[in-house]
Amino acid sequence: MKKNGLFYICLSAIVILVICFIISLFFSPEQYWKAFLLALFPAAIVAVSFRLFTNYRIKLIYNQLLQIFKTLEEFDVDEPSKVSFEESPFPIFNELNAYLVGLIDRVRKNYKSNKQFTENASHELQTPLAVIKGHIEILLQSPNIGEKEIESLGILLQNTNRLSKINTALILLSKIEHRQFGDFEKVSFLEIAEEALLNFHDLISSQSIEIKKEVETDFEVEMSKTLSEILFNNLLQNAIRYNTENGFIKIKLKKESVVIENPSKELDIENAKVLFRRFHRISEVEESLGLGLSIVQRICEESNLDIEYKIENNLHSIQIKKLKNNLDANHF
Repeated sequence: MKKNGLFYICLSAIVILVICFIISLFFSPEQYWKAFLLALFPAAIVAVSFRLFTNYRIKLIYNQLLQIFKTLEEFDVDEPSKVSFEESPFPIFNELNAYLVGLIDRVRKNYKSNKQFTENASHELQTPLAVIKGHIEILLQSPNIGEKEIESLGILLQNTNRLSKINTALILLSKIEHRQFGDFEKVSFLEIAEEALLNFHDLISSQSIEIKKEVETDFEVEMSKTLSEILFNNLLQNAIRYNTENGFIKIKLKKESVVIENPSKELDIENAKVLFRRFHRISEVEESLGLGLSIVQRICEESNLDIEYKIENNLHSIQIKKLKNNLDANHF
């Protein structure tokens, strides 16, 4: 475009000089101003033509970029159809389109390979874990086994169960990151909370935990129903696991947020910042995998929600709230 602009400027100057020279041959010096005006007219035509031509080319380039952006925006890595771009009058855009098609094909191929590896690895891990667990349980029922052997087998069984849970959690994280949950709808967290409390009723009662609810209005979010249940169940289970003796769990629902509070031990600021890291544990509770809050955070990121963790006077508070562009969030 810069070369084209320079070309037309030079052309306009040459036209003016040529016309002035030619007209000067037929006019006296007193009439040179007429020659200048006559030369100015074709120069103006050239300038206007250049302007119109430039605007036309800019519009073509703009439309071409819009078409590329639209195609990229509609790209779905799980969609088997091949991505294609419209033919462009500009060779540079055709080269760019060819590069993007190749890049998209490589991204899709790598995505499918990673997805297949995750699925195969998880499946292959579950089978030997189930076999190991089954044989340990059989050995524990043997009448000829000693106390030391029972203790050792108990540790093996405990760690086998833990490994199985880690495998399941990592599969879940992989599915979240690959957006494999398609049940997108308007979710009522009031209903989710009631269902979760019912599911954990026995565990809550056994630990003498008091449930407090403050419902200003329902918290409704456009997201995967399955992921909303996983999110709230993880938060509630976390509040139960790390609660105090004869403690409480307070659930506060508002239009723009849901908050879960529970008393527990004080944490320093550094620990609070790393709570969402995978495999980071802040307690000695054996059931803790260090993945619960990491899963919650990934669900929030994929569902266009914000999560905030606060600790004050031994009161732990997790708040989930909508981001402004929640309604425009990517659907699973």
